[in-house]
Amino acid sequence: MDNQHEDSADGQLDEIKSLIKSKKKIEAIKRLREETGRGLKEAKDLVEEIERKMVADGELDKASPVGCSGVILLAAATIGAGAAWLLA
Repeated sequence: MDNQHEDSADGQLDEIKSLIKSKKKIEAIKRLREETGRGLKEAKDLVEEIERKMVADGELDKASPVGCSGVILLAAATIGAGAAWLLA
């Protein structure tokens, strides 16, 4: 029976890692909470710990994500450059 528990835990970890790789951290936190009954903060901290370990182990490249703020900054810079060009 311990083997079944270990297999289940490994499957959960694989699923959490897959969600992290797919940039679905919130879904990973939700899934961890559903499967383990952990609280929100505890699940979030654990998912972030798993993510840090994945980066350290080379499983995940953390340098590439842009996020919403990066897109907004890029759009603002583009608009600003276009306005400067029009005014010149």
